[in-house]
Amino acid sequence: MTLDENKHLTLTEDELVYVKRANCQAAPINAGLFLLNYLKNNNLEEDLEHKTHDVRYYAECIQAYRRKTYTVK
Repeated sequence: MTLDENKHLTLTEDELVYVKRANCQAAPINAGLFLLNYLKNNNLEEDLEHKTHDVRYYAECIQAYRRKTYTVK
């Protein structure tokens, strides 16, 4: 899952499933927290130990999904 400078989200089909689940949360920050936990618990985040994305990054991913500015690879 990557979010570029133009706030365009690129994710896999597996990640899309979790983004959709997390999107059920009303506030983007809560959805971002759920998304972070989903990815950690299911080992979908590539090289998770070396990445330092925080909840705000995942909240921005949820906002990109809600704006429908995403691509599934």
